[in-house]
Amino acid sequence: MLKRLLFAVGILVLSSSFALAEGFYAGAGIGITQIEDSEDGESFKDNPFGWRLLAGYDFSESFAIEGSYVNSGEAEDTIQGIDVKAELSAFTFSVVGLIPMNEQTRLFGKLGYYDGEEEVTAFGITVDEDADGLTAGFGFRYETQSAFTIRGDIDWFDTDLDTVWSIGVGFHVLFGN
Repeated sequence: MLKRLLFAVGILVLSSSFALAEGFYAGAGIGITQIEDSEDGESFKDNPFGWRLLAGYDFSESFAIEGSYVNSGEAEDTIQGIDVKAELSAFTFSVVGLIPMNEQTRLFGKLGYYDGEEEVTAFGITVDEDADGLTAGFGFRYETQSAFTIRGDIDWFDTDLDTVWSIGVGFHVLFGN
């Protein structure tokens, strides 16, 4: 818990120090998460709606850093007649490479670290486990004439579950421009 709190405080301090600087952005997004896991030949699979809050800083046209809080949404399925639920919530910190396609559109790839919690419920018992590891993703940003940017993201998380992917859309607002 202390590690997660320090991680969150670090992201807030980093984002607040850049808040008035040109290049700082903050936003939110929604999407669908694919969560899969296999036990004894049985497969657990669901696609719940998830969400994210994010903040970042563009150092240049081709390099940024980004922190976010993500929640996968609660996946539900039945394995061997047992109702099972799973959810991932985490703080992330990523290095982002940007490729300008034209004046308004940029493709990006990101690689980072996440620290959070996997919550699994079966037989009415919920088990919370600390989860951390690599995260990677790619997407696009479309910058409008104002400070508003539309974005699309695909993200992968290295977890104890077999598969955790998310695909989403969102926005962010540029500050200091």
